[in-house]
Amino acid sequence: MRARPFVMLLIASASLLACTRDQTIADAGADATGPTPSVVSTIARAEDQRRAKDVTDAMTSSHDVTVRRRAARALARIADEASIPGLMRALSDEDPATIGWGAYGLGAACKGKEDAHVGALVARSVSFDAEKEGPTSVIDPRTAIARAIGRCGGAGAEQILTAWVRARGAWSERAAYALGDLGSRHGGVGSEAVTALLDAASAGANAPISSALYAFGRMPHVSEEFFPRVIEAARASLAIQGETRIFAVRALSRSGPGAAATLANVVKTASFSVAERAEAARALGQIDDLGAKPKVSPGRAAAAEALGLLVPDKDPFALMRLAGDDFGILAMLVGAMGTEPPASAEPALYALAALAAPGAVPATLARRLGELRCGAASALAKGAYDSALLSKCDTPGTAAFETARLSALTRRPLTGERKKAWILLTKSAHIRVREAAVEAIGAHPELGEAARAALVEALESKKAGYVATAAEVIKKHPERASVIAEKERRAALDPSSPPPVGAAAREVDPAITHALTQALETKWSDDLVETRFALIEAALALDMKSARGLATVACHDANVTMRQHAQKSLAAISESNVVCAAPEGALEPAPELAAPLARAAKLSFLTDAGALSIRFDPELAPVAATRFVALAKAGFFRGIVVHRVVPGFVVQFGDPDGDGYGGAGRLLRCETSPVPFEALDVGVALAGRDTGSSQIFVTLSRTPHLDGEYARVGHAEGDWAAVVEGDVIQDVKVEEEK
Repeated sequence: MRARPFVMLLIASASLLACTRDQTIADAGADATGPTPSVVSTIARAEDQRRAKDVTDAMTSSHDVTVRRRAARALARIADEASIPGLMRALSDEDPATIGWGAYGLGAACKGKEDAHVGALVARSVSFDAEKEGPTSVIDPRTAIARAIGRCGGAGAEQILTAWVRARGAWSERAAYALGDLGSRHGGVGSEAVTALLDAASAGANAPISSALYAFGRMPHVSEEFFPRVIEAARASLAIQGETRIFAVRALSRSGPGAAATLANVVKTASFSVAERAEAARALGQIDDLGAKPKVSPGRAAAAEALGLLVPDKDPFALMRLAGDDFGILAMLVGAMGTEPPASAEPALYALAALAAPGAVPATLARRLGELRCGAASALAKGAYDSALLSKCDTPGTAAFETARLSALTRRPLTGERKKAWILLTKSAHIRVREAAVEAIGAHPELGEAARAALVEALESKKAGYVATAAEVIKKHPERASVIAEKERRAALDPSSPPPVGAAAREVDPAITHALTQALETKWSDDLVETRFALIEAALALDMKSARGLATVACHDANVTMRQHAQKSLAAISESNVVCAAPEGALEPAPELAAPLARAAKLSFLTDAGALSIRFDPELAPVAATRFVALAKAGFFRGIVVHRVVPGFVVQFGDPDGDGYGGAGRLLRCETSPVPFEALDVGVALAGRDTGSSQIFVTLSRTPHLDGEYARVGHAEGDWAAVVEGDVIQDVKVEEEK
């Protein structure tokens, strides 16, 4: 009942928006000559340099639809205060793609204007004929409008989206996605929206809405009272093949221990996709943390049963399957065991820990076998870092061996021989092992001086990720960087000093101050945004004299993510409001604008997992596509390690250091779009807005939460699900389309 006044107000406002739209239609005749190159170039530069004022009213109301589309796209990607009038004009256009860009931009620029933007978006939706979808387009205006409403959020947004889901019309599928966006961003949705989604996911008299379960895999919290209905709806959805079936698996992962049996069945059933089975395996390790805590662990018990059925035989043919898709599913099941696997898992874990191929095997298969053995041995060791199983799981010095050893070490206090073993791992040849060892400092105050020495060593490194890891530890645990104050030490040695009262005063270890100062003075490349600001945050946490000044400089950085970090940090230490606005003057234009990729290009990779490829298309992200093709031609990707694989979700690479922090030395500004990420789509990896560089990812399933948040630059081909972390790109060839 409360929804009615809000909805009626929005519908009433449609007439005002329609007047604007009619004027645009009257002016929107086709331009026979097409857009001039100079106009297109001006818009492209304005988009890249984030200068909304350079996108003029004449461009947004041009007779040429291509100009209007490009202008709307530019403003949607700039999405600042100055962009809003042009975006409102685009929303009132007659061209579907222009409308979509306008809606997308208003969703991105809605902070502080949620009600106004939601009102405009809903008013524009009223003018669509719900019975006619219109011509299909890469940019779907209905989807852009609905998901912009979900992105803005607010009580009114939830009400209208819930009503659309219930209406079972042209907006219902889109509104279900949008409620997932809203629930993810704002901590959940109300019981009315939850009920509407569950009703839509159930068959009933109408066909179920395939996207209705998406929200349940994204919301951080759903009331336990809904768990049975979510499980029931998910079970029904699992019987229907399609790309959205994985939403049911993800919904089950948030539905408590009662979902364990259904998830285990997905893992064990070969008719489900590799992505669905891998997602289900991961979920079995998570669901025990939801709802009431049972004495017996249903999730891990179910994972143990599945693992027992899937452990490969020792014959060569069974083992060779581990070089393909089966590895990811097994690895997820081993990970689901956690640090205290149930007794029922032990036979399967012992079998995996002893898994070996007869005779010589390819290096890639040997590495996969080592990772499975060490993962199983780590689960069985339960903190005994020197157990025989761990000692034999792989060749000492390999990443798998050291990762398992570190995992066992950090389950108990790091003292005595365990501390010595940990110190050795802080000096590992594998960058990610070193970083994980340093991260452990936060949970182990007993390390004392050894921790401070490791932090100094990391800060003095030239590896951006290693430095950032140490800085993050200091930010979260500044006490780990402190020592007893010099005056206290002198007093302790002076017989005439009075006895101490209370805890001894402490100060920052001078060695850490020196190392952190040097790291702050290092000229890090612009694309190392995470490292650059992690260092400033560490200095602020230690109350270093230079910290506030450094944060103030970052407040005026050309990069928006640096400014956002600075604003948040300065606001935390200041009593007044802090606003970090963009600096005066234009950003340097991307060099790729001078010679953008004219046609799509195919990159063929020779990898440890076999031959794979990516087709880069410049249509939606011309600067990014041009950058990646140029990097490939220059040999950048040869020898690059795949540093991140989440089975069923994503494969990511493009960092020369192989830890996910680095890039090619130059930033890429975002070219995001309101388009879906389907399985095997390719996007630009980010650590915040405008922080792309050389890292890309390949999706392994439908991933709606990436839609509009990352630039989609192409599509992949080949068995990317067979790739595992540590695989190497041995070679790459570039073929430009004719």
